[in-house]
Amino acid sequence: MKFRFAAVIFVAAFLSQAAHAQNMKWEVTPFVGYETSGSFPVQNSGIVDRIRADSDVTYGLFADRSMTDNFQFEFMWNRNPTSFSEHDFISDTYTKAFDSTIDQYSFGILYHFRTPEKKLRPYIAAGVGFTHDGNSGLNANETNFSYSVGGGVKYFVRPHFGVRGDVRFDPTYANTSPQTFCDAFGDCFTANQRNYLDRVNFTIGAIIRF
Repeated sequence: MKFRFAAVIFVAAFLSQAAHAQNMKWEVTPFVGYETSGSFPVQNSGIVDRIRADSDVTYGLFADRSMTDNFQFEFMWNRNPTSFSEHDFISDTYTKAFDSTIDQYSFGILYHFRTPEKKLRPYIAAGVGFTHDGNSGLNANETNFSYSVGGGVKYFVRPHFGVRGDVRFDPTYANTSPQTFCDAFGDCFTANQRNYLDRVNFTIGAIIRF
């Protein structure tokens, strides 16, 4: 009898905790991480043919609002204090040109593969937004279109607290330049090509759920 009573109490407590977790709608996740380098071509710059955003640390915030058990609306702010380097096509070397602070703002959706009562919740996510590049060099204080796609995993130690690992591919529009394209028959033509600053961001953060 005592065993059955204890089992009933345990199950009731578990179900109550799961229901409480399902009723929590918001998650806020401060994070830190590392962003890879990325480059784009430039025109009419003498011996410089590419500009590179150098790899460096990142930090920021995810804010998620649950709409269903598996879907969330998500806002992401990602700051990358970094530098830009110029590529000399003659010597094939990069040289630091100026410092920069890159802020990316993304609005999107996130889909979990498991239900809210599970501690481990893998997910995929995608968003669109804009990136602000505050620097003293090329195109200072410029804001351009950007997007992000990626995924990760959340692990909840407690109903209100967890940890999150996230990987994002987050291109930002850089410029447009003429490019030569050739088809399978050897016919070539010139058209404008949109160039993106393609980078990957790896982050880890602490989830606060309420």
